[in-house]
Amino acid sequence: MYVCSFLPFIFLVITFILGIIRIVKKDYLKGILQIVSTGLLTVATFGSFTFALTFYPYDFFAEELKIPKNIKFEKPLKLDDEKDRVYSHQQDVILYDYFQPGLYKYDLFLHKIEKGRIYLKIFEITKNQILSEKSIKAKSQIEVENKTDELKRFELKDNFTIYEGDWGQFYGSRIEVWFKPDDVNKSERKLITKNYIVQGWMR
Repeated sequence: MYVCSFLPFIFLVITFILGIIRIVKKDYLKGILQIVSTGLLTVATFGSFTFALTFYPYDFFAEELKIPKNIKFEKPLKLDDEKDRVYSHQQDVILYDYFQPGLYKYDLFLHKIEKGRIYLKIFEITKNQILSEKSIKAKSQIEVENKTDELKRFELKDNFTIYEGDWGQFYGSRIEVWFKPDDVNKSERKLITKNYIVQGWMR
């Protein structure tokens, strides 16, 4: 399949070389016309390939994945408006679908905790493969601090993206909530683990 994709470009290179040979043999008019036409064809071919690849569903990450039946999963809630947010009565992470499939927000409910930053690590659950590691860590961060024992809600103002997979290709994930204290003498620690069914954003 991949060899066939390169055949048009191999043909264009050969045609270009033949045009140069004609010029060397002093057949200037035909040589120049062949080189110019080859250049125009190259631009058109490259443009067509670029356009096709832009819309080609090349991400096959989730095609063979099965959602385990022996594991309990939650489904992200739909977040179209602030009134759609729900409240938890225990320490928890609640995931929301946002705007397009593969884009997510989340709310976090925590008891007393020192000042620091929360971020997420998300894994495909059957292969334990971490998903969009750098971008999720950067985009899922929330500054937290709760000096009381009362449960407090923290929300992600922005959203983050899971890139693996395409729209409609659902698979199981494990979401881990990690906390990095501002106190450099304290280590990062995992606070919550929860399983969600997710899908990737179609690029």
